Amino acid sequence: MKNDKAHFVAFIGVMFALIFVLFLLEGAVLSPLGMTACILSLPVSIALSIYDDWKKSFVGGTLLGVCSCVFCLIFASMFIVYANPLISVLPRFFIGITAYWTYFGLSKLCAKAKSRFIREVLPAGIAGVVGSLTNTVLYLLAVNIWSGNAMGAVTQILQVAVTIYFPIELVACAVLVPAYVTVLKKVNRRFIAVKRIPENAGEKI
Repeated sequence: MKNDKAHFVAFIGVMFALIFVLFLLEGAVLSPLGMTACILSLPVSIALSIYDDWKKSFVGGTLLGVCSCVFCLIFASMFIVYANPLISVLPRFFIGITAYWTYFGLSKLCAKAKSRFIREVLPAGIAGVVGSLTNTVLYLLAVNIWSGNAMGAVTQILQVAVTIYFPIELVACAVLVPAYVTVLKKVNRRFIAVKRIPENAGEKI
């Protein structure tokens, strides 16, 4: 049990580092263009939330939120307003939860399908889209609430929806999340899931 927890903690540390590096890369490339799309980091976060059971569904979004908060603190001159955990972390907490239950429901619905695409890839892809929508809507809502312009949230969400990067983010999540889920499941089976010895294995009959 202790080894199981140790492996999982180490795994989360590695995933945090990966998400943070991707977030930094996105910020370095897209910030000069006036864009803040999570094209690489968000799919990883969503996949991390849905590859296992519901108890871990909040992990990926929370890690993304913490990375966002740290990023805003590092580049405080440009993003200090968004370093507020109620803006950068709290909305992201729900990304994996909505994505997980979407994935879980569709997986159950398509469990008997003969096609692997319908059985596994399609549910993960749709879950990726749901996670991306959750991220955008809740993040912008939080920004507007804490800036004292709650009524303008809907307008800003609609403005973002017609920009270039938002559709790119949706497509990235739909395409990359299924691939990442497959990889994470293999990693989970190889390094995290530890076979437990039955308590009575040493008993003599």
